[in-house]
Amino acid sequence: MAYQALYRTWRPMVFNDVAGQEHITQTLRNQIKTENLAHAYLFCGTRGTGKTSTARILARAVNCLHPVDGNPCNECEICRGILDDSILDVIEMDGASRNKVENIRDLIDDVAFLPTRAKKKVYIIDEVHMVTEQAFNALLKTLEEPPAHVLFILATTELNKIPATVLSRCQRFDFKRITTETIANHLHEIVTASGRSVSREALRLVAELGDGSMRDSLSILEQALGYTDEAIGYEELLNIIGITDYDALFSICDAISRCDGGAALEVLDEIIENGKEPEVFMDRLCRFLRDLLVVKLTHRPEQIINTSEAQLERMKTLVASFTREKLIYALKLMNESMASAKTSGYSRTVYELTLVKLCEPAYDASLEALCARIAELEKRLASGSFTTSSAPPEQEAPPWEEPELTHVAPVQAPAPVIEPEAQPIAEEKHEVSGNGSVIDRFDEVKDYMKAHGGIPVLPHINRANPMILQQKFALVFPKDAMMNKTVVSRAGNIELIQTAIRAVTNEDWEVLCLSEKEAGVTTNEDDAFNRLIELSKSHPEIEII
Repeated sequence: MAYQALYRTWRPMVFNDVAGQEHITQTLRNQIKTENLAHAYLFCGTRGTGKTSTARILARAVNCLHPVDGNPCNECEICRGILDDSILDVIEMDGASRNKVENIRDLIDDVAFLPTRAKKKVYIIDEVHMVTEQAFNALLKTLEEPPAHVLFILATTELNKIPATVLSRCQRFDFKRITTETIANHLHEIVTASGRSVSREALRLVAELGDGSMRDSLSILEQALGYTDEAIGYEELLNIIGITDYDALFSICDAISRCDGGAALEVLDEIIENGKEPEVFMDRLCRFLRDLLVVKLTHRPEQIINTSEAQLERMKTLVASFTREKLIYALKLMNESMASAKTSGYSRTVYELTLVKLCEPAYDASLEALCARIAELEKRLASGSFTTSSAPPEQEAPPWEEPELTHVAPVQAPAPVIEPEAQPIAEEKHEVSGNGSVIDRFDEVKDYMKAHGGIPVLPHINRANPMILQQKFALVFPKDAMMNKTVVSRAGNIELIQTAIRAVTNEDWEVLCLSEKEAGVTTNEDDAFNRLIELSKSHPEIEII
């Protein structure tokens, strides 16, 4: 007999064998026992979760001569005929290759004929989201009111591509991602039945790599079993399938938390020297950092991430040395570097630079990096663990460099006198006679401009914030509105604004057009820098680089 892949050899034969989808299999069994079957089913979910297998089991169960508790017996002539394809009343189609109107027309013509041997004609259309819109429209009437001897089972991995008109005509079942524990237990049963020996820790790792897909997990296990006839442990599995051990992930994240760029580069170099692909490792590192963020933010991370209890405890210990800002910055930088590495001629350099920035955010000028640095300073100050670094030992200057000046004790200089003109511009109100503040009546000013030919300039004025600065009326524009500032600053527009203010308030005002920087208004980024400066003032041991 020809060799078959593991996922085909161990394909579920009854509903009880479908792992992790009890909410679906129980419903289908009850419908078969009570003979309350729908005329069309839609199975949707990610790859390898049992959609096609469940569809085949359902096709046998509805035609089985001796069903057992809603399951097909797989022993009667109908079940055996469907299994060996000698009965042609179960038609399995690929929506990707038979997706045109002509294919659907052939199906509609075939629906009219009664089944040859089975009770029902079952049409299984896999990857149904690949069917064209015109073909879907052609199928709608038949799908809505098929003959009594016909049953449709549609399967898809992309529910969003299925038209609403099709969804409303089907009974929909959502297949969930299979948990790591469920996959590991199923793999253990398969390995035991095959007479092979694989450690539980190794099977757990295979289940994690399967990422919720039983088929992917079985493919990885098959690769490992094909490598050797001997027992397979955790370390052997790492060498066979060429992945990185969890210890490397913990080591490199520990180096990042300690801001030790050299240690992080050493871990990456060791991984590459051992024959591992840097792209694979960085992908796993990105997922691992995401898991750390989940552990940091949630109270019950085991419900979101798939990992063992021992690994989860290690992650909880490691994440205590990270701030939320540092993890968010790390994930953003990792995603950017992985996208950049795909177009780079030497991806290793991109990844090494990323690790250095993760360890030393000072090398990155982005706002996320600044927030990460500030959060780290605040954490260390709050815990009282902030210490200044000791000065490095003095070294003799090379002969080609000028000697440094001798350090002398700083002389306390008198505080400089701040002239009134040097003080920061502060917003202040201008008293007006009887008609209220020009700020309060600025809407009336714009209405006057609208009535006197100022309609073209009003959209540009609306981008600004009106303020009173040093007894002058100012329109302050944000950073992304410099073009609007240029338009409003034209002499004719300034004159129109002054005329409108005079007509509404009976006051003469000088009108200014300023950017936020010119007006002294801070943005989010400025606030972050001010926050850092305030920290340095209250804690002289902090040195801003």
